[in-house]
Amino acid sequence: MNNKSNTMVLDHELYDEFFSIVCTQEEGKNTSQSKAARALGYSSGVISAYKAKTYTGNVKALEEKIRSWLKREARRSKRITVPVINTHALRQIRKAISIAHEETDIAVIIGDAGTGKTTALKQYQAESHSAYLIEVDPSFTKNVLITDIARAIGIESKGTMNQIVSRIISALYNRDAVIIIDEADYLSDTALELIRRISDKSRTGVVLVGLPRLEYKLRNLRNDHEQLTSRVGVMLKVNHMTKNDAKKILTTIWEDISKEAINTFSAIAKGSVRTLSKLIERVHRVITINNLKSPTAEAVEMSSELLMK
Repeated sequence: MNNKSNTMVLDHELYDEFFSIVCTQEEGKNTSQSKAARALGYSSGVISAYKAKTYTGNVKALEEKIRSWLKREARRSKRITVPVINTHALRQIRKAISIAHEETDIAVIIGDAGTGKTTALKQYQAESHSAYLIEVDPSFTKNVLITDIARAIGIESKGTMNQIVSRIISALYNRDAVIIIDEADYLSDTALELIRRISDKSRTGVVLVGLPRLEYKLRNLRNDHEQLTSRVGVMLKVNHMTKNDAKKILTTIWEDISKEAINTFSAIAKGSVRTLSKLIERVHRVITINNLKSPTAEAVEMSSELLMK
């Protein structure tokens, strides 16, 4: 009786819309039931029961969540993909990595947040097929770093520190590879020295990438890092995005964008590729709602109101 009652109060239109995009793994649609369940805050069993029309819980509450989720998913599907443009900064970063890679040297790349460093690193990794990218965070210890490097190059990551380091050196020795460490400014002094040792003994290029404080850390601890700093063959300070680079990105998306709109985008982004990308997404949403073909300066200003500039 309870199951019948739930079936009767089902929103069949919502039900059909939901399961037009949500499926089991075998059905091969866009979103799995387990993924949808996680997004909604329910178990996979609840979604399975809802699909079978046997769910005995609060159907109305579940359907309210589904309705809101479907609206957000519809908006997400209309989001614009900001293209990766071959900017001056991206070319500089690629050149620095290439030198470290080809000459088995150490490169240090520094730049403010939002200058496109991580995007360039991931692009190089994808294209080279022999670059190992380690993304550091504030929780990284020397042990975590070494374990991540071991896993990245496909070797056993268990054992003592000395054992793992020895295996890394043996695996990398004379291999055509480069280790790229993003956000290296979070690493401890001993971790930085260990990276230098691995680079030296394995004859492998290393790229240390981080915020300007990475340079400060290396230069002001020179007595402790003399072996490392003396091995740095490339030192690159990434400049902010130029107005011309911003124009290239914007005209790739909107061919007929006005000069006034470009100037407004550039002024608000202040040289940050990340800020520009976020602003482009917001502007796209605004002009889509208002049926505009391309952005106006007013639309750009309106879209920037909730950005941290």
